[in-house]
Amino acid sequence: MKTISRTFYKMPVNTLFIVGVPLFYFLFVLAYNPFGIEEFLSVGAGHTLNLIICTLIVLGVISISRMLLYILRRRIDLNWALYILWCFGEVILCGLYMSIPMGIGWAGAKPYFTVMSHCVLSTWGILVFPLSIFSMAVQLYVLDQPAGPVADEKTLIRFHDSEKRLKLVVASENVLYVEAEDNYVHIVHLDGGKIKDFELRSSMRALEDILQRHGLVRCHRSFFLNAAHVELLKKDAGGYALAQLDQPGAKAIPVSKRYYSALTALL
Repeated sequence: MKTISRTFYKMPVNTLFIVGVPLFYFLFVLAYNPFGIEEFLSVGAGHTLNLIICTLIVLGVISISRMLLYILRRRIDLNWALYILWCFGEVILCGLYMSIPMGIGWAGAKPYFTVMSHCVLSTWGILVFPLSIFSMAVQLYVLDQPAGPVADEKTLIRFHDSEKRLKLVVASENVLYVEAEDNYVHIVHLDGGKIKDFELRSSMRALEDILQRHGLVRCHRSFFLNAAHVELLKKDAGGYALAQLDQPGAKAIPVSKRYYSALTALL
């Protein structure tokens, strides 16, 4: 099954869920009284206070869940089935936590498991709307992004992660450099004229052959460089060679003595 877009892991998208889901819950309950929830929330501390408590529970669960999704963005790659399961887990947790204060309020009047079932089912019936709407909105945003010009098939570099899953396809001329960092590599490339940094779970050793086949050259133990984008070579105050790229905002790339001659021969 197709994996979800990396856009779902970004902080602005997670913030949308953190703010929007509990706000939707609060306003929806106030406006429509679904599942007879007004009477259900009127026990104990009263309707208004119980609604605020339940809304805060939704806020807490969604905040922790979406922050976890953001923190684990480098380690997980959810397909649509797992993402739906993730959302389902959020709803179940909200309902279970709500059943604690509501169970106390209904103690002696209703069995706890009856209260818990009502909390879980009513929470599901309400939260399915914002979770579905926001997820579809994000997916439509992803699909609406311009695809950019079509490149010659022979010039395309297909980057796969350590699990052999295709993660990025980019024209070789648009790659500025590739940098190794721990268990990841950063593929810095041009996309619509803007510099983009794509983080891939892989090693430089695994990518070395495909990078060399597409004309990139090693300039440092941790860098492969597209010589076509090198504007000039210079040395810093310490005498270390740096490659200045032709794109504004691109950082200077270190060039080791071992690879200096080979790189200058290409310029």
